[in-house]
Amino acid sequence: MQNLSFSLPEILALIGLIQCTYLLVHIFFIRWQIKAAALPALYFLVLGAAFFFDFAREEIGDFDAYSLLQWAAWFYGPPLSVLMVIHLADSQKTPAFKDYWIILLIPLCYVLASVSMQNEPGCTFLAYCIEMKPMLTVLGYMAGAISLLVIFSKKNLFNNVRRQRNGKERYWLIFALIFMNIFFLTAMMAQITETITEQQLILFRAILGLGFVYLVSTSLLRLYPKTSKTGRADDVELNDEEQAIAAKVEDLMNLDKVYQEPTYSRADLARECGVPETTISRIINIYFKKSFPQLLNEKRVEDAKRLLEETDAPVNVVCEEVGFNSLPSFNRVFKDLTGYAPSIYRKSLKT
Repeated sequence: MQNLSFSLPEILALIGLIQCTYLLVHIFFIRWQIKAAALPALYFLVLGAAFFFDFAREEIGDFDAYSLLQWAAWFYGPPLSVLMVIHLADSQKTPAFKDYWIILLIPLCYVLASVSMQNEPGCTFLAYCIEMKPMLTVLGYMAGAISLLVIFSKKNLFNNVRRQRNGKERYWLIFALIFMNIFFLTAMMAQITETITEQQLILFRAILGLGFVYLVSTSLLRLYPKTSKTGRADDVELNDEEQAIAAKVEDLMNLDKVYQEPTYSRADLARECGVPETTISRIINIYFKKSFPQLLNEKRVEDAKRLLEETDAPVNVVCEEVGFNSLPSFNRVFKDLTGYAPSIYRKSLKT
């Protein structure tokens, strides 16, 4: 029996292929909101194909169509990443139909390469030939660069990211995804200029591909609610109007600090937002993943910790400043959230 041996790039490609397959199964059989998950599914399908072509190249052989599919699978990464970034920037919407024009860049690259090489021996119009490979690499690089420029052309893309649910995590995922694509294009440029060999490029893009899997799968599991057997989402998403109300609640908490009023109630918040109390409770439960009293108490304790750290104000004064109406309730809530009584917390900072 012939011993099987794999190179490091092949092992990494196999790992990436398994991960992409698992995530595709996860999308279609566990989280089956197809409309919301269609874009990530396409992303993992193409990335999985890219891993497969790298893994099976030695076994299947480097024939013409194989090289073309391998090129297309990897260079579809930046355009699909841009669509994922657009979606991450607004979790309530999928990218507009007009945004999908960037996926036409890869077929356009092939047509341009075919036209430029059709007079070469052995090359005909729209038929792949090995002489097209360097041209396709250059055009694929240009398509990836143009795709990333689309992100920066959307001036309002990042305005509301931080205000959405998991906004901070989504914000950093977006930038990580952008930088991963920049690294990928940098590697392609290094290969074009013969700074690195093709084998080194395959290893580098396998590592980056695994990074893509991690980043997009992380965003997938955060963004798309898991569905139940009845087809209803366990975690219901907010519509645009409710998102706006949630953003207003955040402003009232973070900017106006309404929680510092001891008598501030859910009714007061609902009145300021112009909605019924039941609606404001639902929005807080979904957006902040906690109840209204929990939200107020966490904000108050955050302020109390800061005052205990930065001032010498007595504990009872801190209690009043942050919005608690009694010292016993302040001590109880503070200890529940931090594990320490306020006075012990201050002493621990000094030691």
